[in-house]
Amino acid sequence: MTRLDTWLERLGNRWFFYGWLIVFSSFTSSMINAGTGSYALGFFIIPMGEEIGISRTQFSVIPIFKLATIPILPLLGLLVDRRHGGRIIVSVGSLVGGTALAFTSQIDKVWQFYMLYGIIYGFGTAAMGSQLVGPSLMAKWFVRMRGRAMAVGTMGISAGGVVVAPVAGLAISTLGWRAAWVVLGMMAVVAIVPVSSLFLRRSPEDIGLLPDGNTSDSNAEVTADIEVNSWTLKQSIRNTQFWILLLIQCLGLSGLVVVLFHEVAYIQDKGLNIQSATLIATSLATSAMISKLPFGYLAEKMDIRRVLALCLIPAGLSTYMIIPLDSVWILVIWGVIHGFFMGGFPTLTNVALPEYFGRQYMGSIRGVIAPITMIISALSPLIAGILWEESYSYSVAFFLFGSAWIIGGLLTFTLSKPKDPPAVKNITDQKVPV
Repeated sequence: MTRLDTWLERLGNRWFFYGWLIVFSSFTSSMINAGTGSYALGFFIIPMGEEIGISRTQFSVIPIFKLATIPILPLLGLLVDRRHGGRIIVSVGSLVGGTALAFTSQIDKVWQFYMLYGIIYGFGTAAMGSQLVGPSLMAKWFVRMRGRAMAVGTMGISAGGVVVAPVAGLAISTLGWRAAWVVLGMMAVVAIVPVSSLFLRRSPEDIGLLPDGNTSDSNAEVTADIEVNSWTLKQSIRNTQFWILLLIQCLGLSGLVVVLFHEVAYIQDKGLNIQSATLIATSLATSAMISKLPFGYLAEKMDIRRVLALCLIPAGLSTYMIIPLDSVWILVIWGVIHGFFMGGFPTLTNVALPEYFGRQYMGSIRGVIAPITMIISALSPLIAGILWEESYSYSVAFFLFGSAWIIGGLLTFTLSKPKDPPAVKNITDQKVPV
């Protein structure tokens, strides 16, 4: 450990629990990752299509190329559970991703777009950490306060729509889409690399602390009482609850990414301009960002299964609402409603996994989940794009993926309560693995 590391750890823990720096780092990487990978992408569909000739279906194929990162995801998950793995992964990934975004400004053929933004940026974004590193580390640092920590950390996902997407829209309208890619690339490097390289740490035990900032035996006992013993990766994938949770996550994610990917183009198809589409998309992202706090609070106070249902089912019903609407201000209201319920989803799934399987092996477990959710994230927008090509309308797609939300919500009623893994079920002295 360098003197700088030691000084930062002491400084960071002098006025508040150091774990909140982990949350801040996750917030930042999530904001850039979601902003450049989902929210902002929709603004490029029409201008790049008009200049380069990329069709909606070809644009929707782009997530497929990100699947090239799948072989490395389990390895990244294993590295997250290593002492300095997280900070190295996120720092290097952000440099790679930011560089790829900047070079996307130079493309003039669709295959170049697939190579730079699809594959190279895909490797960068897989390592930036919003779906793998950040949630895994926050799960290690927080137990009793996990709901609020995940809420603040995942607010970065929606902040990508509040901050990054308007920047992209403004840059496109004033500087052109090519310059906008350079702007996004610079944001990725400047916002993430310094924070991750300086502040990311694997677990509180690595720097002599306890989860939640516990300093007394009574608080530590409360944390131990509410946490299940940690399941290994092998134990987790043999458990039925793991697969139900994964299916719920896939169904909700499929509905989420379709809206983020195609909402701006859908709104413009209704005859509204890009400024109106920006306003509506920003209202959705702002509502989604705010909603994470109440959902995080509920995750600490209520059965996580019921809170998940309270989030997913209304998210599906509100997805249906966009289909008949064509007024700017009515669509803004839609954005607020749908964004509120959609916004709780990443927070709740990030809480549910460690609540069921503990915190020690969360990086390894997420390393197995990430390839599956990445496939879902790639196929869902493509299916929506194909459906648009068939009818020049997103109505069928939004109905289909709205229904996916609802099915996921209903599946929460099949989950049982979290339990200790069979091998350590009666071993009380392993309640807080280190």
